[in-house]
Amino acid sequence: MSNKTKLTSGFLKLHNDKGLEGTFSTLGAGCYSLTLNGKPLILQPKEIDTYLSSPQFFGKTLGRVAGRIPGTIRILDEDYKLPADSNDICLHGGELESLSFRNFKGEAYPGKDENSVIFAYLSPDGECGFPGALEVRITYSIPRNENALIITQEFRTSKETWVSLSNHIYWNFFGSENVDDYTFQICASRYGVFKKGTQLVIDEAPVPPCLDFRKPSLLKTKLDMIEKKIPEIGTLDHAFRFDPVEKEDPQAVLENKDLRLECRTDYNGLNVYVDTSMTDVEFVNRPGLKKRRAIAIEPQLFPTDSKLVLPGRIYKHVIRYDIKTK
Repeated sequence: MSNKTKLTSGFLKLHNDKGLEGTFSTLGAGCYSLTLNGKPLILQPKEIDTYLSSPQFFGKTLGRVAGRIPGTIRILDEDYKLPADSNDICLHGGELESLSFRNFKGEAYPGKDENSVIFAYLSPDGECGFPGALEVRITYSIPRNENALIITQEFRTSKETWVSLSNHIYWNFFGSENVDDYTFQICASRYGVFKKGTQLVIDEAPVPPCLDFRKPSLLKTKLDMIEKKIPEIGTLDHAFRFDPVEKEDPQAVLENKDLRLECRTDYNGLNVYVDTSMTDVEFVNRPGLKKRRAIAIEPQLFPTDSKLVLPGRIYKHVIRYDIKTK
């Protein structure tokens, strides 16, 4: 796919009886907008073309492998070369060549208890260098009587390959100027350690104080600490391995004076990114938003764990975001 290719998308809408409404795109099986009683919950680029083509992955499915992996992977004693940067690191399965920028087939499915949209795509053997034809199905569901967004990710492969999907929604409640006054909590005592000079995770270790979110923590305080302690990164953009939680408890919680967002998933970890990119994008939420304008909470397989999947079975993971007003 050429970066000069004009990207297009179809859009499907979901809503419930409690004021939650979402717009979802066939390009990248993405979430373009999510509102509660007409107020935005996520960053929504004002221009559709920005949403479609931005390398910031606004609301899109990430894959074949979310996060950063080596530019060459080895499977069954054979090396596979992937799209990579100057450090030989592949981001989100190939950046503008990845699943985030592929056209899925989409269809809406009204239901008695929830409304859903289902996106399907067949990634051919060798796409972005990965072996195996990969059938991907992404379902977004909104329960009729609960304010929740449920993302179900299913796939199967024709050959042994690497897969770890995620989603890149950027949360910003009701057009907040930034996320400084939000509190954030993760049930995680271990995080991914980077290879020196890069953001490729090569090990894990106990969380240092600036990355310790086991208790609800003011984001401004932690982000200021990160800027001083980890200036080469300059923001929260780290992977965490979940500690065990009680069955009904969330693994991550984000809240401010208006809302509480609870994240539950069967993935064993997540990456968290606070956007400080300063890209010149106008949003429906608030024009001119820049530093610390949103936070992406991306459940996925922890980076140092095996991402090898086998043919002959269907794999399935679920991410659930519960939205509660105060």
